[in-house]
Amino acid sequence: MDLPTAELVIRDGQPVWLIQCGGVQVEHSDRHTAAAAFIDECQRRGLQLPGGGVQPRRGPSEVDEPGV
Repeated sequence: MDLPTAELVIRDGQPVWLIQCGGVQVEHSDRHTAAAAFIDECQRRGLQLPGGGVQPRRGPSEVDEPGV
């Protein structure tokens, strides 16, 4: 499965969040509701999200190194 994409699109003149991946597509005006519906639909279809559903985190940078 590829990584899901989330984008804000206009439907009937209103902004809605479109989240899609692997044949699953969910639209909702609230981003959190759209994300929850997307996860629910993936689970209903038996699809596992990449990374087990864990949100991406910022990696270390040069300033995060001790002594720098």
